Amino acid sequence: MKAQEIRNLFSQFFIKHQHQKHKSSGLIPLNDNTILFANAGMNQFKDYFTGKANPENKRAVTIQKVVRAGGKHNDLENVGFTARHHTFFEMLGNFSFGDYFKKDAISFAWKFLTEECKIPKEKLFITVHESDDEAMMIWHKDHGIPLERIFKMGDKSNFWEMGDVGPCGPCTEIFYDHGPKFSTGIPEGGCLLDDEGQFVEIWNLVFMQFEKTYEGKNIVKKSLPKPSVDTGAGLERIAAALQGKYFNYDSDIFAPILNKIESLSGKKYSEDHLKSHFRVVADHIRSATMLITDGALPSNEGRGYVLRRIIRRAIRHLSQLGLKEPTFYKLVPAVFESLGQEYPDNAQNAALAEKLLKLEEEKFRKTLDTGLSLMNDELQKIKPGEKFKGEVAFKLYDTFGFPLDLTEVILREKNIVLDTNGFDEAMKKQKESSKNSIKFQVKEDHLKTYYSLKEKNGETKFLGYSQTSCDAKLIAKIEIDGKFQLVFDSTPFYGESGGQLGDKGGVYSKEGLISTIDDTQKPIDGLHVHLSTDADSLIEGDTYQLKIATNEREATMKNHSATHLLQSALIKVLGPHIKQAGSSVGFDRLRFDFTHSEALKPIELEKVEELVNQAITKRYQVSIQEMNKEQASKKGAMALFGEKYGDTVRVIEMGDFSCELCGGTHVKNTGDIGFFKIISEASLASGVRRIEAISGDFALQYVNHRSKLLSDLEKSFGLKDQKVIEKIDSQQTEIKDLHKKLEDLQHKILVFESKFLFNNFEPLKNNLTLTFVEIKNDDPTMMKNLSEIFVSQYPHGLLFIYFKNQDKLSFILKSSREQKTFDLSAITKPLLPLIEGKGGGKPDQIQGSGKPSRFNDFVLELKKALA
Repeated sequence: MKAQEIRNLFSQFFIKHQHQKHKSSGLIPLNDNTILFANAGMNQFKDYFTGKANPENKRAVTIQKVVRAGGKHNDLENVGFTARHHTFFEMLGNFSFGDYFKKDAISFAWKFLTEECKIPKEKLFITVHESDDEAMMIWHKDHGIPLERIFKMGDKSNFWEMGDVGPCGPCTEIFYDHGPKFSTGIPEGGCLLDDEGQFVEIWNLVFMQFEKTYEGKNIVKKSLPKPSVDTGAGLERIAAALQGKYFNYDSDIFAPILNKIESLSGKKYSEDHLKSHFRVVADHIRSATMLITDGALPSNEGRGYVLRRIIRRAIRHLSQLGLKEPTFYKLVPAVFESLGQEYPDNAQNAALAEKLLKLEEEKFRKTLDTGLSLMNDELQKIKPGEKFKGEVAFKLYDTFGFPLDLTEVILREKNIVLDTNGFDEAMKKQKESSKNSIKFQVKEDHLKTYYSLKEKNGETKFLGYSQTSCDAKLIAKIEIDGKFQLVFDSTPFYGESGGQLGDKGGVYSKEGLISTIDDTQKPIDGLHVHLSTDADSLIEGDTYQLKIATNEREATMKNHSATHLLQSALIKVLGPHIKQAGSSVGFDRLRFDFTHSEALKPIELEKVEELVNQAITKRYQVSIQEMNKEQASKKGAMALFGEKYGDTVRVIEMGDFSCELCGGTHVKNTGDIGFFKIISEASLASGVRRIEAISGDFALQYVNHRSKLLSDLEKSFGLKDQKVIEKIDSQQTEIKDLHKKLEDLQHKILVFESKFLFNNFEPLKNNLTLTFVEIKNDDPTMMKNLSEIFVSQYPHGLLFIYFKNQDKLSFILKSSREQKTFDLSAITKPLLPLIEGKGGGKPDQIQGSGKPSRFNDFVLELKKALA
């Protein structure tokens, strides 16, 4: 049975049993700081399990895309070397939110595997939590599983947790028997199913009964209001079993990728010594592709750091297959041969994945060479019996993307041991930094309040698309740290979302303004929260008039519509790989982040700006329609990169120039924007650029101001237009020439003065000498230049040049690079505590500073070290 048949069979089986099919959530969790990536099918239903929200249907089924490469569930290091570990995989899951529990969950799983998939019953074995006699007897009495094929296990294997906090509970697992020929033996003190060679877990049924939460610094486990069910069956594992394969990689899921690797490398997957390299690459291209097409971008922190690590690990294994040029990106189409049908939104972003992966590989292959050079430098410093420093290995890994396994291979060849404890400690600090770097908008402890308000009173009725004011009943007034959160039954105020900032305005009674709204947020879908600092007099249950700040709203609408035109113009000028990677639209400016690998050329920026302004002058009607996602897709509507949408979407069309999904507010006609001006373009991160721009009156004011500056320059120079630029260029060239002449003159003066400074040469071994020079000005540049002059004149000399007053000491100790007798940095650094100093350098130079009080002691010890 092929993988796509299994997906369809699973979905239809549970739909037949009244489960609602839900689309997979994105790999980037929304409003959840407990996990790096979606690591289970239950992530999107977390609030249903905890009781913070109530589902429309208490039964659900999903095919969930999952990444486990960071945090609690991290399989990265095992990938490629075991039969079934992956960073990306698909989780088939069925869920009950306070509906059925153990009995039905077990029955559904057993029927699907034995009746729908036709797996022989004797091939399946069961585990239950050691405290769960109820589940054990359901398996035994209802389904005839012999007790000797049911095993009781402890918390480590049969108590499931989403993360350090969140829903959790005991579980029962179903194992598939691949046969005794794959047995690796039962570990001492273990049970039959601990033989992970023969037996593989294919389905885990979690009985959600508890939730772990923070209370202060402690984690507390509480019972959930309604016991629920969360199951997860690994598609890759089931496919392997149904296709008679032991290794997941040998199923049809991976075939297109492995075939493409063979084609690119000229090598065969069937060669045993190459299989692990093939498997690592095949797994990692799936996770890298799906993460990027879901909105993750490679970077040096948080999720981007983990993504970059996955990419670089794959490139290392591509190199082992003999592929020395950028190749990884060429595997993206093969990924969607098996995944595209289930995840069409990801497939639409395939071009972006190819572009970013190519860029990452090009950069990494350069840093790999740099890392090898640094490692060789470090190896030269190691004395016999010393370990290779763990923090250096981590620097190679973290800064240069140097895989740890490569470091270990090189060290083994030289019989050098790695300080693994030091590496692990540095890795631990980085993981904490990655986890803490993720920012989220909604505080966990407020969610229940928001959901409760929404459940009790319904969604906030948003009238802001057509109204700027309305009468509204105050549903709730929440005071937090002297600030108020106001919830009304209806509102014209736009809640911040989709990049558009929230509206400001006021709350009015018959007497006039009684409270100012400083911002409007949407902490959960369908609920608008108005933020105020002066709402003391407002009373819950009373009705007030709400008015938005119309001038700011109108300016914001101009900027938001201009942002849509900007994205379309960028695609037209740069290509289809352009995806929105973030935006911020306010009344005074707009910011647009987009995927692109290099700075825009001036001519490209001019063309983008020209296209936007042409669209404005053409006065396209702005058409707004609501439709389902399939209809929107047929119209070619662009979706916000990485964003999650409901079944009904809002499509904004501006003539034939732009068509996007958007929930924001817009002008009625592009001509209302007036004018558009880009004010900056810069790099935001690797493969991501940022444009800041303005529109309407702000753009006109900006251009008028620039025009006045040009007019003032013309008057100052007595020239017009281009001749002013030519004159400035000419003067800048002249200034540069004068600076160069001045530097040359200063250098000649220093060379002349050096004849009087370099006159004390103390003999050292190997025909070397030591010279001390004190300068009277605290001038680091002069100190550096004199040291360079010295080594050019005295290749066998060491120079200690310094500045000293009552409070400060700074120095350089330098020699020519050719002398190998002394490592000046290694000799001097241990002496720095004498002057409470700090410094750094290389074998031929160290530059440092400190306190002058013990300068003489410092010099004495330095001379001893150089003797």
